Amino acid sequence: MSPPVEQYERESDKGEISHHELSTGDTPAESYARDDHGEPVTVLGTMGQDPNEKTKIPLSAYIIIGLVALGQMNNAYLGVSPAVAAYTIAANLGAPAKQQWIVQAQGIPSIVSGPIIAVISDVYGRKTAVLGLLGMAIAACIVCMVTTNIDVIIFGQTLNGVAAGISGLLFAIPAEVVPSRYRAVVQGINSGSGFFGVFLAFMSTGNAIAADPKFGFRWIWRVQLIMNGIIFIGIAIVYKPLPRTKSAETTLRHRVKQLDWIGYLLLTGGLVPLLMGFAWASDPTFGWSDPHASACVGIGFAAFIACGVWEWKGTSTGFLHHALFNDGWNFALAVLLCAVEGDIFYLVNNIYTGEVFGLWFGTRPAMQQNAALLPFYVAVLIATPFIMWYTTKTKDVKNPLIAAFAIQLVGVIGLGTCTATSYARALAFNAIMGFGFAALLMLLITIIQLSSPPLFIGVASALAISSRTLGGTIGYGIALVIQNDVYQSKVTPYVAKAVVPLGFDQANIGALLGAISSHNATIIGQVPGSSPAVVAAASTAISDAQAFSYGIVWYSSIPAIALGLIAMWFIKNPAKRMDWIVDAPLKSKNQQAHGHAATEEAHDEDLKA
Repeated sequence: MSPPVEQYERESDKGEISHHELSTGDTPAESYARDDHGEPVTVLGTMGQDPNEKTKIPLSAYIIIGLVALGQMNNAYLGVSPAVAAYTIAANLGAPAKQQWIVQAQGIPSIVSGPIIAVISDVYGRKTAVLGLLGMAIAACIVCMVTTNIDVIIFGQTLNGVAAGISGLLFAIPAEVVPSRYRAVVQGINSGSGFFGVFLAFMSTGNAIAADPKFGFRWIWRVQLIMNGIIFIGIAIVYKPLPRTKSAETTLRHRVKQLDWIGYLLLTGGLVPLLMGFAWASDPTFGWSDPHASACVGIGFAAFIACGVWEWKGTSTGFLHHALFNDGWNFALAVLLCAVEGDIFYLVNNIYTGEVFGLWFGTRPAMQQNAALLPFYVAVLIATPFIMWYTTKTKDVKNPLIAAFAIQLVGVIGLGTCTATSYARALAFNAIMGFGFAALLMLLITIIQLSSPPLFIGVASALAISSRTLGGTIGYGIALVIQNDVYQSKVTPYVAKAVVPLGFDQANIGALLGAISSHNATIIGQVPGSSPAVVAAASTAISDAQAFSYGIVWYSSIPAIALGLIAMWFIKNPAKRMDWIVDAPLKSKNQQAHGHAATEEAHDEDLKA
């Protein structure tokens, strides 16, 4: 039996993982580590690696990293492009009232399916799950790009949402096929690819619709179909993982019986109504007072709490596997911080975008409007390589994250000071936030993976992404309430202060506001006293009220970022796990008897064959 790996022999009284090696056969290829409860925590046949011996990376691993990077770009593209085109799609298909569900139909299923798919693939293998989800996404693309019915597009987007549960695996697969020393590099490539996907979505979607205002939106799913097809073929040919556990060799019936069906049902019953409730609350037609919103949120929270209690007390091996919490507070705090990161990201994607289109660039050409959204993403792409280099060289994950949250604090305060005319300042602070934001997701995922048992980094990564989406959805819902309430309380006094000195009757301010919001010159002209000077002054005052309300939204995010800085104080830097061990080596025909140590040449020969 091979010697146990030092990184898995940690003292439990220090709040770190305590593992023991278990051999299930005559060769180390059948050995794995287990925790104090006898549960496996490493992939089968990965024991005996020397954490201090530099491991060569096979060509197939590089190809997989590239394929997954394309997958991250595709996922980000899918998350943004339909949202950019949602109004055009709904209007051209004669259903403007269903606009938001083009986006929500994709977003809601992904947050639920991710952890469930990931924990199953952690135990029973990844390749079948990945190919199945990619196949579903390909079918969804075909459905969406050929139909002329809005309900069919929503159905296709729902399929895309379930398939988007692949996100956790996209963060896990490239990380586990190379040494842990390169974990931050891999996650930096993933994050950078995702942000490039956002960049691509903003620039290409607008151009496609401008070229074909009626059906240019179909290019959203044509582009996605091409990317999904490339990834599917590449994974099918190149990705050859080893069996992850002995359970992977059991019958399908046994596998189905072992699944945490109660946990899955409670998770679905909690998150789906919760997210739908927030979606309805953000719709001006409904709002928080409508039962569509309030009842769904109430039911969702209740089921979500029940899910947490079940995963805590009802089972130890569900999608919240208890082994995830064996390494002190790192995993739980980092997942919480992903929710904070999601809140920030949703504010940048939605509140800042609202200011760009509503205050600063609303009358500019579409290309200029889209360009005004890009400083954040360009800054992320510039900063990411430097963070990857620094973290890999120094094994310091904690301090860059502290700096990143501090920069977010500077950014939101700066954006909070912006007025209706200070677009240059807004562009600058948007870029500043991008430079800081580059470290957040890539290093939070790195901490989560390095603080989790190697067997479960799939579900750990998926929980991080679900937490991110949940934090963003809830945070954005709260932000909309704040923005609307502040605006409604300020707009009338602001307009009155601007137009009454011009001789306008204060009793007609309500009519003036309604007329201006109609954007109809005839209706505006019918308001008594609505001279060009009055209308101009009122419009400026409305913009000032909007800018003030947006500023309060930015300031309201300060407590969440401060919480992030406090949480970082308690996180331990996982430098000891950044070694040369490969958590899930790829299979080779010429693999040696000790399981993990197929040579680089053997892998490359397999690839050539």
